Amino acid sequence: MSGSSRRFGVREVTQGQFKGRRHVSTKSYRNFFGELHYFHDYLNRRLLPTEPEDVAMQGILANLQNLLEHESEKAIARYVETKGSKKEKDFQKCIEQGDVSFKTKCEWLHARAIISADNFAVMEAVRSLRNSYVHSRPEMKRRRFRYRGHPLLTQKSVRRMFVEVELALRVLRGYAGSAHAWATVPPGYASEMNWPGEYVLALEGARK
Repeated sequence: MSGSSRRFGVREVTQGQFKGRRHVSTKSYRNFFGELHYFHDYLNRRLLPTEPEDVAMQGILANLQNLLEHESEKAIARYVETKGSKKEKDFQKCIEQGDVSFKTKCEWLHARAIISADNFAVMEAVRSLRNSYVHSRPEMKRRRFRYRGHPLLTQKSVRRMFVEVELALRVLRGYAGSAHAWATVPPGYASEMNWPGEYVLALEGARK
């Protein structure tokens, strides 16, 4: 995926018949984007009243689960390719057809010791929280979510979650033999923002 938006903002066109020219998003696209934002805001203010930090957290959890699930599928494919039985190859086919839940994939990886019990707990926590947010209903009282036993909407828990998801992703990528240029936390961000030393070491120590 490109590091910059393909449609929004200003950038230089790098290929095709318009190579070298400046790309500027069209007025119709900006209007469309504005309308999307308007409806998103309306739904969160009126029909499903949601605090801004909860709206942000819902998006974060969806993205973190998608990352974990994508890397889980690659790790499963690697295992099946190298040592999979017929039953496991059938399982891989079910994944390719979209018939396997994220929870089942996590359990499969844990049963084969590809991920540790702690990695599994992190992935399960992200899955459970993501589902809780997605299936929320209008309520007068704000729901209180927890990440691994601690209040979720705190700086401490959010930082911990990002670090633990990153470490789980590294395990999955290491097994699958894949790599990614970007971590869940931007390079140098943890140290710049004075995160706990153990988090800085976990995120940045191995990348220096």
